[in-house]
Amino acid sequence: MFFVTSFVLLVVNSFVGPTYASSHDTLTDFTGWHFPLPAGEWAVSRGACNAATPFDHNCVYYEERCALDFVPLNGSMEAMPALAPQAGQVLFLGTRDDSGLTLLLQHPDGRVSGYMHLSKIVVGVEEVVAQGQVIGYAGHTGLNSGNAHLHFFVQPNAVERECLPLDGLDSINYITLSATSRNLAWEQLTLIDPPQALLDRLPPLTISQTPANVTTRLSLSPGNMVNVPLQFTGALSSTVAVRGTRNNLRPEQNVYWATIKAHTTPGHYGLWLAPRVNNENRYRPAFKLLYAVRSTLNAAPAVGLLLDHPTYLTPTSYNSVSATPDMCWSIPRSAGQAPFEYRVLVAGPTATNSGWLGETCWQPPPLSAGTYYWKVLVRDARGYMNRTNQRPYAFIVSQSTD
Repeated sequence: MFFVTSFVLLVVNSFVGPTYASSHDTLTDFTGWHFPLPAGEWAVSRGACNAATPFDHNCVYYEERCALDFVPLNGSMEAMPALAPQAGQVLFLGTRDDSGLTLLLQHPDGRVSGYMHLSKIVVGVEEVVAQGQVIGYAGHTGLNSGNAHLHFFVQPNAVERECLPLDGLDSINYITLSATSRNLAWEQLTLIDPPQALLDRLPPLTISQTPANVTTRLSLSPGNMVNVPLQFTGALSSTVAVRGTRNNLRPEQNVYWATIKAHTTPGHYGLWLAPRVNNENRYRPAFKLLYAVRSTLNAAPAVGLLLDHPTYLTPTSYNSVSATPDMCWSIPRSAGQAPFEYRVLVAGPTATNSGWLGETCWQPPPLSAGTYYWKVLVRDARGYMNRTNQRPYAFIVSQSTD
């Protein structure tokens, strides 16, 4: 049961930028990470490339090669919550033809986790998230088998087209097609704007006495509306009316449904309800359902995508330079809605990024000698971004410039 009697709203203070581990061997250590699902047992409907499963992913493409598809042991995955496997920051959200509604998080060590075929995203552009925070809900958008599932993968950084094996993350058994998540338990989750389909399937919130304050652990956007299942227990179960209620409480067999319409201003609120005593023209003392309203986050870019990628001008591919180069690119005006912003990502012996800027040239800080890969993310006035999976360019610094 995900409802509890004390209110906790997940808050993250700040995100320290990625530090980037020194080698891919280090990046295969998933200590402190968890599967992006509530704690418990889940089924693996499609394993990684060459896994001992009836179905495995494409061995060629990096977003599939190491990926896992999750579904429940029973029932549908539709509207199930996807959780952050570790603290991170939203790097990309958008709708792609192949992967549907897609979200990428960048984590403090530079690794990037991906979530595909979502039905809903509930975090915004650049939002910082905590481990276990609900970031979206599973679905079957994009090109897939038509069955809802959560496609999950991790890549070493935001630049290179590679993936990381997930065998060291929590517990997975390809023979039994099962995985154990050690992320937050259902009763610890704060459900952010949950789809009604999820609330319909959850155990009802039990109420054993009135008056009482009962916490729903719901965090809603201003004006959003949901129906919450309730059940009266103990002495209340025999005295509360099967029909006839006051203040928005609708009976349906042994479950009552309370409609919460969120306040229009962020904060903490309560909905007062008064159940009617069975066969009597009087009402029980009222109880209050507690919920939170959060500021509206900018998830609008999730509905769009820029189809054009930048043209890399300098340095040219695998050009050898003796000093930190000026990095320049261009993109056609037809790519989206001006003005455009750009973010240069660089991976190599020294990893860095430009942050969002308005110019089409950028000089990174001094770089040590070695091979570097780079790509440019583009964002237009609507917040739409280009796909992050375009091939990077490379250049070689022949001697240390730091």
